[in-house]
Amino acid sequence: MRRLLQSAAAVGCAALATLSSSCTAWLFSGVPMPSNERPVMRIETRQGVEAGVGTDAGILMLARTASDGPCRVHYWLGPTPLVEDGEIVPWAGVFYRADIDLKHPHAEFIDRELTPSDQLIALVPEVGRVDELPLTRVSNAEVQGDVVAWPGRDLPVGTGVFVRQDDRWRLVGLIGGVLELGGERYYVHTGTSALRDALLTAQPHPRPHKIKHRDDDVLVDR
Repeated sequence: MRRLLQSAAAVGCAALATLSSSCTAWLFSGVPMPSNERPVMRIETRQGVEAGVGTDAGILMLARTASDGPCRVHYWLGPTPLVEDGEIVPWAGVFYRADIDLKHPHAEFIDRELTPSDQLIALVPEVGRVDELPLTRVSNAEVQGDVVAWPGRDLPVGTGVFVRQDDRWRLVGLIGGVLELGGERYYVHTGTSALRDALLTAQPHPRPHKIKHRDDDVLVDR
């Protein structure tokens, strides 16, 4: 009987060990489940800081500060900010990925073209919070495409642009840079066409899964 109990305990501990430590983080964060309300990240690289967005395809970024090497990702599963070491790798098109071991908040890709009634929202990661900033689309004789008016404050490269659909955030694009024309300032974002092209890009064959033993005693199946 003692051996059976010991075996059961060992199996239970092994099962718990294989759970992502992200579960531990939200368990003590005061929220019942990991939240996808803040699917945006602050990414530190060797050359600077930029923003990124969590998606089902991983944490997407534009890699304007670094296109490879280590990075550090700041994100939120609940009210508590978390920090995880990662690696920058190419994804598709203009996008790169900040790969981390653990699960993270994520938004779905928008699965349609924008309509005139869609309100674009920039989710801007700040220290201890994420700001929601409405954006105004611009289309006139001089400016067309994935362009929004200057919102009155600086936006980090890689800031996520979203619409709210079915009570969830849907990713439209990432802020790519500033456009100055005729004395006016605008922001350009990657838009739905860049996301669609990236999603249609063939990806390398998946690598075999392997178990990674982390220093925090978490086992990760990658």
